[in-house]
Amino acid sequence: MYTGKESVDVSDLGVGADFVLRLARGIPKHKNYKLFFDNWFSSLKGCALESDSKLKARGRGSYDWRVETQSNTIVVKWYDSKPVHLISTYAALDPEDTCRRWDGKRKEYGDVKRPYCVKEYNRFMGGVDLADMLLELYRIDFKSRSKWYMRIFFFLFDLSVVNGWLLCRRCPRKPMNLLQFKTDVARALLSGASLATPKRGRPLSDADTNSQKKRNYTCRPPDSTRLDGQGHFPAWIESTQRFRVCVQAHSKVKCVKCEVSLCFTPNRNCFLTYHTM
Repeated sequence: MYTGKESVDVSDLGVGADFVLRLARGIPKHKNYKLFFDNWFSSLKGCALESDSKLKARGRGSYDWRVETQSNTIVVKWYDSKPVHLISTYAALDPEDTCRRWDGKRKEYGDVKRPYCVKEYNRFMGGVDLADMLLELYRIDFKSRSKWYMRIFFFLFDLSVVNGWLLCRRCPRKPMNLLQFKTDVARALLSGASLATPKRGRPLSDADTNSQKKRNYTCRPPDSTRLDGQGHFPAWIESTQRFRVCVQAHSKVKCVKCEVSLCFTPNRNCFLTYHTM
């Protein structure tokens, strides 16, 4: 099968497994590397395990298993709050241990028995499941009747924002959660576009305009804009405004990019402080 850049060998395992095998070719051999991936990329046909109802009747933490001796592969079905299937070529049942789980009936935490392969999966699987979990936290909402390509666009946009947040966490700046990061991204995108739309109907007279005048409020720019070090120049304004840093004073100097008034005097330089701290 040809994907445009690389060819992927086709096998009886399916498309997902073929891509995993193709990507695994670059891993050095005989170095005891172990791969972890979710069940979308794995399958084992013709393996009959105990039914969900029987495992549930035996209680939380019960499991059933089968071993394929030719390839030394074990298949485990473990019942937690719901059935969990695992396939492993190196981790089996022993050594068994327990994990803490919330009991909804008793309203308390309790110990649940688990096989060794489940422990290993939970230990190393976070990187694969983490992306899906972060996408679901603040996914962009859209109408179900939207065009099919809009789903792809919103998915790629959400994925880009999540990856950007993960990279931002590596910086030594003040940490922020994913919601704050997405809010800053939205503000930064909106600050570069004009949202003014022409209104229909008769133009307002001067009297109507004066009667509808309201105080204008300037939203605080996101930290990604405030600290980017680009395009922050001082400008002189006619009306005196309160400082954003020195709240007890007023200034006629503002930042042309952030649209906030900041002092710039021989005694203090809040303009520099605001854009660097």
